[in-house]
Amino acid sequence: MNNPRANTFDYNSLYALGAAVSIVETKTDVRGLVLQSAVDGFFSGGFRLPIFHQITHAEFMRLWVLGKSIFRRIHALPVPSVAAIDGHALGLGCALALACQFRFMVHRAESAKRTGLFGLNEVAVGLPVPEWLAARFRDLTTPRAAEDLLAIGATLPADRACKIGIIDRVFGSADDMHGSILADLEKRVAVPKEAQAQTISLLRRDYLDYFDACYERDNEQIWTALSSQSTQEAVASALAKLKAKRESKPSGETK
Repeated sequence: MNNPRANTFDYNSLYALGAAVSIVETKTDVRGLVLQSAVDGFFSGGFRLPIFHQITHAEFMRLWVLGKSIFRRIHALPVPSVAAIDGHALGLGCALALACQFRFMVHRAESAKRTGLFGLNEVAVGLPVPEWLAARFRDLTTPRAAEDLLAIGATLPADRACKIGIIDRVFGSADDMHGSILADLEKRVAVPKEAQAQTISLLRRDYLDYFDACYERDNEQIWTALSSQSTQEAVASALAKLKAKRESKPSGETK
């Protein structure tokens, strides 16, 4: 993923990610997926927030359905998948990491001024967490942790995210993380391919059935929430704060 400044997604960048996932889906000699970012300080900031301001139903559905399909396709891959997180992973960025089988995270991005944060922050900008995404978060943590964190749009540093189960391992540097990912994947691809693929698919079947069952209901629930006056006001307020923050930075400082 490489979409400066914060690796945020619009339709075109999501489409490009989907094309990359297609390679893993179709090439029989590919034994694993590593989802990572080329942007300093960010795994992904999620959807580009301005897209959601005064968006039409048709535009929303086009974007939302694509994002959901990529999540499902990653989660349905019959090969090991790892999210290599070096920086913030928020909103859709967090969701795509949750779609993977494993999540490895650097405690603090080497080029960042602040510790990277991981979480589903939808509630903080006025949107409910989609039920299929809340279910995935709950499966990886506990019902209590999900209620506590998702309902306030909490984002967590790597060590705390690891403690509750949404991050599998934490590293002191990106080099250490990537070395560990390579070693882990080498171990996982050493077993017979078909047996591994069938087992992964079996273990994910129940969740994918649930995802499909709530598919249409989720589309309408999120659209109803997003198009409401209160949510649009919250989005506008968040955009205004971001604009003010950028404008307050000293001249010459990277925005």
